[in-house]
Amino acid sequence: MQGGLSVWFFTDRALERAFELMDQYRDQTMDLADASLIVAAEHAQTRRIFTLDRRDFAVYRIRRGHRLVSPEVVPA
Repeated sequence: MQGGLSVWFFTDRALERAFELMDQYRDQTMDLADASLIVAAEHAQTRRIFTLDRRDFAVYRIRRGHRLVSPEVVPA
């Protein structure tokens, strides 16, 4: 099966990045679940995120080197 589902586990650095994001977006009250989606997207080098929380993800940004890009929310 091509393009199937894969499992990715947080490393210590990924968890540290998630906490950085939660601090950065503290005004939006980013939770660990949202932060983990952003970190996973950064790790996988994708902008596509599946979530029902479109409002918050309109504000969040994914780091691409020195640039920040908007996530592309996959429709449910």
